[in-house]
Amino acid sequence: MNSRDIVISSLFGVIIFLDKALLPPPYDKAVSVMLQIVFLSLAYMIVGFSGPILTGVVSGLLISMMRPGMAWMTFTFAILYGILVGCIYRLFGVVDLGRVRMGMLIVSSLFSTIIVGVLSSAVSIFLGLIPYNVFIVSMIMFAGVIQGIAGGVLSFYLFEKHIRRLIATYLA
Repeated sequence: MNSRDIVISSLFGVIIFLDKALLPPPYDKAVSVMLQIVFLSLAYMIVGFSGPILTGVVSGLLISMMRPGMAWMTFTFAILYGILVGCIYRLFGVVDLGRVRMGMLIVSSLFSTIIVGVLSSAVSIFLGLIPYNVFIVSMIMFAGVIQGIAGGVLSFYLFEKHIRRLIATYLA
């Protein structure tokens, strides 16, 4: 990993943090999952396997400092999300011979988001942070599915329509 990759991944982590910092809970959840998957996806497409992991570390550290009461949980799930994106994207061959496969990107984004959503909901219920209510859990999962799919589509179009050209022009 070179300095350019570290800067790009760190910038994406800071953007994720700013989303959480500017919107108070629970409103930050309405857009934060989609924004996270967009920037984790872009980090993977630009940097490679380590991009979303570093992005997760940076965003997790910054958000943990802002919300110290649940710092360990915030940091753990931010890193887990980055690791899942890196592993699932590689497993599903999202980037193949320099080309981004839209269908695999969307499916991988969806799986990553669902796994993190289920795990974080289960831990939150287990710790008594949210009550176990089938309706609430269903709504969380539904929102996660929608945001995972939308984030995958958005990251594909951002990369293909704008970022690929920037990389070819300025970062090659």
